[in-house]
Amino acid sequence: MSRRPEMVLRSRSLLRELMAGRHDTVTLATQVGLTKQAISNLTSGRRISCSTTTAERIADALGCQVSTLFSPPMSGNSNSKDEEMLLTIPQAAQAIGVSRAHAYRLVADGDLPVIDVGRKGAKKPKSRVPVASVEAWIARRAARS
Repeated sequence: MSRRPEMVLRSRSLLRELMAGRHDTVTLATQVGLTKQAISNLTSGRRISCSTTTAERIADALGCQVSTLFSPPMSGNSNSKDEEMLLTIPQAAQAIGVSRAHAYRLVADGDLPVIDVGRKGAKKPKSRVPVASVEAWIARRAARS
C-alpha cells in the first residue's frame, strides 16, 4: 500500500528565498534531521511533498509558519472548503500528467486558468493554478476520450 504524503510544498522558490543567507542545503538538512539530498530534492522540484513532521521541522528551522511553505495534499475530504487551494504550474503539470512545457502552453492558451498571487516584497505576482481548474481540465480530457 502506498503512503500518501501529508504536506505539499507551496513554492520551491519561496523555500530557497527563506534559506538564502541563513541556510545552505547541508546546514538545513542537519538542523532538520534529513539528508542533504532530501532538502535538495525539495528545492529543485524533484520532490514536492513531505510528512507533516518534516514540514514542521523545516518551517521551524526557517522561522516561518508551516502554512507559509506547505499546504495539505489535494483531497476531496478537505475540511476547509472556503479556502481555494492553489498549485504552481509545475505542480499542476504533475497533477494532470503532462510535461511542464505542456502545462505552460495550456496556461498561455487559456486552457488552464491561473490566478496571480502577490507576495510581500515581490516585484511581480506569481501565477498559481486553482485545484478546481486542474480537476475541470482532467474532466474535460476524460470526456473527450
